[in-house]
Amino acid sequence: MSMDFTTSNPWAPSTSSNSVVATMLSIPGITLPIDNVRQHIILADNGVQIGNIDTPWSAANVKGGTLTTAFTTSTLNVFSASHAAFSGFISSLSTKASHPVTLQGAVDVKLNLGIFGHLTIPGIGFKATTPFTGLNNLDLKYVLLIDLNMDTADRIIMATIINVKNPSKLTLKLGDVSFSTASAGEYIGVSTIKNLNLQPGDNYVLSSTALDTTKDATNAFVNSLYTADGSLVLTGFSGTSTNTALNAGLAAVRSNLVVPMNFIGSSMSQPPYKNWALKILPTTGADGLVDVTATFQSPYYGYPVKMLQDEAPGEDNYAFINSVSNDLDTLHLFEFRNTLTYSVSGTGATTVTFKANIVKFVAADKARIQALVAYAQKNKSIPVQFWFMARIEVGTDGISRTVDFGNSGTGLGDLSVAVGPDFANIVNFVPSA
Repeated sequence: MSMDFTTSNPWAPSTSSNSVVATMLSIPGITLPIDNVRQHIILADNGVQIGNIDTPWSAANVKGGTLTTAFTTSTLNVFSASHAAFSGFISSLSTKASHPVTLQGAVDVKLNLGIFGHLTIPGIGFKATTPFTGLNNLDLKYVLLIDLNMDTADRIIMATIINVKNPSKLTLKLGDVSFSTASAGEYIGVSTIKNLNLQPGDNYVLSSTALDTTKDATNAFVNSLYTADGSLVLTGFSGTSTNTALNAGLAAVRSNLVVPMNFIGSSMSQPPYKNWALKILPTTGADGLVDVTATFQSPYYGYPVKMLQDEAPGEDNYAFINSVSNDLDTLHLFEFRNTLTYSVSGTGATTVTFKANIVKFVAADKARIQALVAYAQKNKSIPVQFWFMARIEVGTDGISRTVDFGNSGTGLGDLSVAVGPDFANIVNFVPSA
């Protein structure tokens, strides 16, 4: 079942379900020819009728005594006298492992009588109490640091990917939610997840935590991460959601989040790039520019990425040779020059060719450049590592973030840059003695 709390009326969330299974009273050997149903459901919690759902006619089938159907988007109309009860219902689903819910009302059915057409039987009553698996206070796990923004004097903005486990079978569209964040019992800031849409199972989401550095507890927490993991407690508060009904229900949520030492989490969902290649151009000797081609993808668990600057302000980014020889290792193969831009969806990939600089050689470099060409001709590629501090956007919030796409930030080992016969021309750019 799905519930959408981003509707304009907080007391009228939309619902849908792709699988409704009901057990019917049956006569052995006889299967009723039901092929369509329409449901009139009243939701009750703790003996209080909360609201009603009227579904459209939906296809159905019966096998033995089991009826299976579904229903498309239908509004849960919360009764005006039951607002407090509905918020209590949301609170129970948010904080408990399981919560019993009563569904009652009537079902209209259509019997397929073949050549005689359909017979509609209205108002077949039902009432059942069923346990709903709840969120159990949100099971949070720190996954990956994206960036720490310290540009503002009184706060640090910690952008992370966290995993919110949804043990229930409910899909919940909650919109923007925020939680008061504490360390060692002291308030240190607010954590916000925008457009939170919880599917059953693992949900990798972008969390932004504004840490208030005017608080002693904040500075103690940040300093402690240099030597040990830190623990945060996230709780609902009066500003958790702009949805009045949802806000009251989430107020009781209390979740723990362990931030690992030095903010170091697990790995990216995939490397941010692959399939590098370098081409020496006929004009390289004159302007020092080469073509670099690579395929870029999102390393942030399904969030789209937009490359704003391949060199963050104050950075000089480059690819340097590694694992070839003592004489060649650390030599810059090419240097970024802020010509790389791209946008990629959370699941897609894009191949981009951009201009980069080659190093200006001196006469003393000739022998090792010849050795590099010989290595490239033999292996068709050159192993490199990157120093790559970039400015990107993650998701759709429009916030520019400085990220480490180099080997230290990605955890990648050597990467191969493919080269062709044109690479031999690099020798011509070494000046004579």
